Amino acid sequence: MRVFLGIAAALVSAPVAAQSVEAEAHNLAQRAEAFVQVRNRFDQAAMIAMMAPEYQEVSPVGEVDSRERVFGFYAPDKKKPAPPMTITETVARPAGTIGVVTMRIAYAVPGKDGQMQTRALRAGFVARRIGKEWRFVSAQFTPIR
Repeated sequence: MRVFLGIAAALVSAPVAAQSVEAEAHNLAQRAEAFVQVRNRFDQAAMIAMMAPEYQEVSPVGEVDSRERVFGFYAPDKKKPAPPMTITETVARPAGTIGVVTMRIAYAVPGKDGQMQTRALRAGFVARRIGKEWRFVSAQFTPIR
């Protein structure tokens, strides 16, 4: 009887566990997209709240920036209008207290001829669960040719 109950419990808990991972992946993906959006709006306070203390970033030009350097770039006095942005291809993979997210970020910018052109980056994020929320430990932005 105990074996039967153990098998029944395992069969019931497997779909619940899969739903839990799926919900956590969705939560992590939304958090990463929100992180990109607060950066785009130069919302320094929100951005700082989403970063882990050990945050570091690899910029699109390959520079490694500390947390302080990154949020210094987003200081209110440095705010400038951001071009229209589209986030697509977001994939989030939580694994316990660590999560990895990749996405494509596209910007519409004026070209040399004045016509709008799309420039895109592949972004990768590593997040760590601190308390009940995801905080970003690192990010890397790579231009897509």
